[in-house]
Parts: sequence; C-alpha cells; structure tokens
Amino acid sequence: MLHVIIKRDGREAPFNPDKITSAIEKAMNAAGRYDTHEALSATETVLDMLRRSGMDKPTVEDVQDAVEHALMRRMPDVALAYIRYREKRMLARKAETNEIFRSIIDAQANEITRENANMNADTPAGMMMKFASEATKTYVDENILSDEVRDAVKGNWIHIHDKDYYPTKSLTCIQHPTDRLLREGFVDGHASVRPSKRIETAATVACITLEAVQNEMHGGQAIPAFDFYLAPYVHLAYQEEVDRIRTDLQFDVEPLNDDSWWETIRQHHPDDYIAKPVQSYRGLPVEDQVQFLASPNRIAQLAINRTVKRVHQAMESFVHNMNTIHSRGGNQVVFSSINYGTDTSPEGRCIIREILNTTYEGVGNGETAIFPIQIWKKKRGVSYLPGDPNYD
Repeated sequence: MLHVIIKRDGREAPFNPDKITSAIEKAMNAAGRYDTHEALSATETVLDMLRRSGMDKPTVEDVQDAVEHALMRRMPDVALAYIRYREKRMLARKAETNEIFRSIIDAQANEITRENANMNADTPAGMMMKFASEATKTYVDENILSDEVRDAVKGNWIHIHDKDYYPTKSLTCIQHPTDRLLREGFVDGHASVRPSKRIETAATVACITLEAVQNEMHGGQAIPAFDFYLAPYVHLAYQEEVDRIRTDLQFDVEPLNDDSWWETIRQHHPDDYIAKPVQSYRGLPVEDQVQFLASPNRIAQLAINRTVKRVHQAMESFVHNMNTIHSRGGNQVVFSSINYGTDTSPEGRCIIREILNTTYEGVGNGETAIFPIQIWKKKRGVSYLPGDPNYD
C-alpha cells in the first residue's frame, strides 16, 4: 500500500491516487476521450506498476513516468497528450524563469528590478541577488507551498510577503533598542563598539546598528523613538561646547576663573536650542573679551549655537549614510525608518528640528532622501493642537 510520495524538494507528502486519476482525465480530454471508468482503470494500472517496482515512497517523477508507461500500454493517443502536457509544464516553468532572468540582465525598469526601493538591481551584486530571489520564489511555489496555499496565492486571496526569504526562516522587520545600544555599546560579530559619548558618534552608531542587522536578516530596520534616544547627547554636546569656550580663555579675572560659575552655565538646560546671533569674542582686545564673556547668557547662547550646528551635522551625516551605506553584498542600502515627534524636551526638539531641516535640504545636490522613512508621531497634548509643545 502506498502512503507517501517524495516531492521535488525532497519533502514527504501523503500519497493521493485521486491526483493520478485527475491527470489521466485531463490527458484523455485533450485526446478527445471522456471515460471516467477508463481513467480509474488506468489509475489502478499505475498503482500496480508502482507496487511491483518495490518503491514504497515513489518520487513525483517516478509516478509521472509510471503514468506514461501505463497509458502507452492502454491508450497511446492519451499517453502522447500526457507527455506533451508534461513537456509544456516543464517548458512553461523554464520560460517564466528565463523571462524573469532576461529582464534582470537587460536591467529593465519593471516591477522585478524595481521591486524594492532600497535595492539597485542594475549592479552585478544586485543582479545576482535578483537571480537568487526570483529562482527561490519559483522553488517556493513548486516545492514548499501546499496545493491549497499555492492556489490561494495565485487567486490573490493571500500574499506571502518576501516569498524569496520563505525557506530561510529568518527574522523580518524589527525595531532597535537604540538607546540601550548607544548607552551600553554592542558587538556586531566582528568587533565591539564602545558606548557613545558625543552626538556625532551616536548618530553614526545608530547607522551602524541598522546596517549590521540588515546584513543578518531581511525586512526593515526601525528606530522607534529617534528623538528620545538621541536627546541626551544634545546636552552633552552643549556641555562640551561650554568647556571649549572656557579652555579658549586664559583670563585670571573674576568670574572667568570661578569653577562654580562655569559649572552653573555647564549644567544649565536651555529652554530651547535655537541658534541666535552672538558677537564673536575672537579678535577683541582682552578687556573687551572679559566684559563680553562675563555674561552667562552670552556664553550659554554661544554654546547653544555651536551645539545646534553639531546636531545638524550629525543628522546630516545620519541621513546621508542611510542613503549611501551598502549592505547585503553591496547592492542595497538599509531599509530604514525612524519615529519621532513626541519628545518635548529642548534636546528632543532640537533633534526633531534638525532632522527635519536636514531632510528639507535633501542629499547630495538636493535630491529627496529615500531613507530613512520618517514617521511623525502626533498626539493630543503633545503636537496635535495649537498650543501643544510640539505643534510648531
């Protein structure tokens, strides 16, 4: 008794004689014959041939060969129709694959080569990845999906997202705990990355984490609270700029040599990080520098101006990297997204403002930045209505 059949991919499946009968009936119809009794009788001949061959687990090809032999004995004209059907199916599979490969080779801008916004299928690495992708999709259709699921896909009842990765069992789209990675550092499999201390480093490390994971899986990479995660590094940059201003000065006069006076400025949290014109102290006579810098507000504003510039450059670097850093063999940029908009702290608002300014400026010669995809979080009491802290 036959219970199991070996499919083309090597998997075992329940043996179903009805499928043999159905195939024989289709061949008989193609030959102009309509005899259900004869189809059932031919099926029994096929089953008897398989039993006598000693195969308790025949392959799909074994069964199809047995059908051919049985039909050649009983109905040669039907056997010819069946053979032609098998050849057409084989050629159809090859023709479909060949057409897909040809479109990739010709680098035509179609739904295959432009399937993903982050992949350049015009490059050699991109072409190789598309070859593998399309071949794998065919393999999944023919060897992994059940008949029921395959019919549902063809009928557009269901859609298998990233079908080419179906056999890999890899993870798909995920969010990153970027705050912890920046705070604690991480190991990406090749080297360790220390905790971040500066806004420029934090923005670069955020890129590295997205790229590193993109190489390990398929799907998108997201930072769920971009403003909250990077905000602490804005105030660190402000403190660093206050320290730099103090280092620039060598005056042994009050209050410029008072540690507590400087620490008060250093620990100050601005109401907002807005760059405003401040006269430079460089080039002024010593007595004018002392008078100019004796104001804590002037020093704080000067530090704010420098901080905003650094934050803007960090965001500019982040956006440019997300559109140029390659992953997966050099043919893709990271499919990245960031979420922001609900951090109402001065530092969080600075991150929001400068990522928006950078995006408005564009990349390179002003081209629109495709990545990261940016998701603005809108919330009542935060940014939804006029008067909310982030409504602006």
